[in-house]
Amino acid sequence: MWWWDARVTTLFQRNLQPTLTYWSVFFSFGLCIAFLGPTLLDLRCQTQTSLAQITWVFFSQQFCLLVGSCLGGVFKRTQV
Repeated sequence: MWWWDARVTTLFQRNLQPTLTYWSVFFSFGLCIAFLGPTLLDLRCQTQTSLAQITWVFFSQQFCLLVGSCLGGVFKRTQV
């Protein structure tokens, strides 16, 4: 691989712990978010709401996640 040289290896080794930490956090967060999708219809039955009402719950969760991530990225970038 032409792009993988000693500098990349050194950089990866130097930042191995933060890289694995970020990976594990985002992986586990993704799993927590992903399991909600298949349970949508069961959740609707248990709460006795319509499908339109229960989808607003998921939409608002994802929308707030998007807004929070964007704001967090802006503030992180401006505080460097």
